[in-house]
Amino acid sequence: MLNRQDGTGFTTGRSVYWDRAPGSDERTAKVFVKVAVEALPGPIVIVAQLDTGAAWSMLNAEIAEAMGLLEGDGEQTALLTRFGRVVGRLERADLQILADDGDSLTIQATVWVSPGWNRGTFLGYSGLLQNIRLAIDPSDNSFHFGAL
Repeated sequence: MLNRQDGTGFTTGRSVYWDRAPGSDERTAKVFVKVAVEALPGPIVIVAQLDTGAAWSMLNAEIAEAMGLLEGDGEQTALLTRFGRVVGRLERADLQILADDGDSLTIQATVWVSPGWNRGTFLGYSGLLQNIRLAIDPSDNSFHFGAL
């Protein structure tokens, strides 16, 4: 885990990230991390792309449906994506960033969901990343994280 200069903790967990999503043909490197979501009948582990430029975290429709979020009554919000304009809703959900070392981090996040979104799961700035500490070490593909 990472510490500040005064010795106090900056992060409490570390995981290895992937440069490419499993099975993807994407040519450019990204940062993909393991996230667990609660859904019936048990927790589901997904690979999510870290996207500090995304307005909101976005859950793939299959994941959002398993979590019961597509029937929510959150604020209707349209997002302009590289695939065009998509309408969805902002909902609250517990997500857990999984640690390979140290402690996993559970955070209640605001996520955007839409029955028409099947382009992957993204961890965005508003409602999630703005509420955690994070650091990336590309020398060994380490993603460090912790609560504020």
